[in-house]
Amino acid sequence: MMFCATCTVNKAPPPPSVVASPPLSPPPASTSLVSPPPPSTTASGSPIAPSNTSSSSPSSSDTSLSGLSMGAVIGIVAAAILLLLLLIGSAWWIVTRIRASNGASSAAGLGNAPTPCHQYSLAIVARATGNWSKYSLLGSGAYGDVYRGVSPDDGTTLWAVKRAKVITTDFRKEVAQMATKHHPNLVRLLGFAVGGDVNTRVENVLIYEFIANGDLQRWISHDAPTSLTLLQRVDILIGVARGLEYLHSFDIVHRDIKPANILIDSHMQAKVADFGLLRVGEGSSMGSTRVLGTVGYVDPAYCRTHNVTTAGDVYSFGILMLVVLSGRGATVHEMNPGSEPGSGGDQEPVSISRWANHLMAGGMTSLLRDPRMAAPEDIIKRIAQLAVSCTAMPTASRPSMLQVVQDLEALREEVGGGHARARAAARVDAMMVDQQPMRSMDEDLALVKRQFTLESETATNFSSHEGSAGSR
Repeated sequence: MMFCATCTVNKAPPPPSVVASPPLSPPPASTSLVSPPPPSTTASGSPIAPSNTSSSSPSSSDTSLSGLSMGAVIGIVAAAILLLLLLIGSAWWIVTRIRASNGASSAAGLGNAPTPCHQYSLAIVARATGNWSKYSLLGSGAYGDVYRGVSPDDGTTLWAVKRAKVITTDFRKEVAQMATKHHPNLVRLLGFAVGGDVNTRVENVLIYEFIANGDLQRWISHDAPTSLTLLQRVDILIGVARGLEYLHSFDIVHRDIKPANILIDSHMQAKVADFGLLRVGEGSSMGSTRVLGTVGYVDPAYCRTHNVTTAGDVYSFGILMLVVLSGRGATVHEMNPGSEPGSGGDQEPVSISRWANHLMAGGMTSLLRDPRMAAPEDIIKRIAQLAVSCTAMPTASRPSMLQVVQDLEALREEVGGGHARARAAARVDAMMVDQQPMRSMDEDLALVKRQFTLESETATNFSSHEGSAGSR
């Protein structure tokens, strides 16, 4: 029998040789000790896909986690954007409300953003006024002296520096509040200074914008540079009323309304000056029973009770209206109560409001008009009636400053319309004159001869009449 050398007969393999070996070290963690089983096959030999059990592959698990993380990130970003938009909207609403409350007034618009308020040292302010030189003194009020100064910032801007007579402990707080009050008809606060100790005078100084045209007293006095028209006077009164109405919207009382505290700018618009931060119901904030204000303008109710109310400003404004309308002072000396104007007597001074009441009751409203000013009598009467209502007693019967503004603005429409109609009529008259046909020279000579003949006949008749009267 022949055998192939490469063929093997069922022959048991030789027994393995036994060799002593060292103990096996544990395999690495990444090495599997058990080989994965071979893939199962079907009867045809094709592999069977593994079943989808809880032991998912690592790749599918990572994909699921990544999807959840992306959704969470998108949600967080969307929520953050929404929250940011809500915060921006809330901030915009709050700022709008604050601006609206600061600008609550019947006046239309408040102009540009105000100049910030700065603190200066007393030494700088003193140098700006020439060390409080008497030549820089502009005037004195119930609350302090006012000096002209030059700003050290640019060397050209003029200041009106108020050196307070009454020192308050809450000065910085008052300045902080005052710096937020901005209105076209209020003098703008530019800065302040504080200082002093036990060895020197305590100083509270306020720095305001300088108004070049001076105060209202200068413009209504008989030596004024020019006489104000009715329309200018009504515009000035409206400006003062708007400024007061703005202060009253914050329960702030001026307490010293008079022509000297009304400044006139280059556009002949009024600005209320020398206002503090005395609030309604505070009474005498300086702990004194001394009545502050100006004689003739002070509300009699305030003199009795020392209770500060907005009605006191309304009274002072009513007196101011009559002063501006008539060109007189707050008290008049040409009549006694109950007597006729110009009747003489002991010349006892009376309030201009009482005098106005007397004139209106007697049908002599025209005497309330400044003789330098042309104005219809019905307009004079309505302005006087509004002014007298501001001084009415009891104080509860007086109008508010908002009502006064509205009434004056209605009057202004009529006054302005009257001026426009008068100007239009004047233009029509001028056009009619221009359109008239020119007379010839012969017609002019005939007119002169006729005029000469009439004058000669009149002189002859007069001489004959005188002669006959003498013979009798």
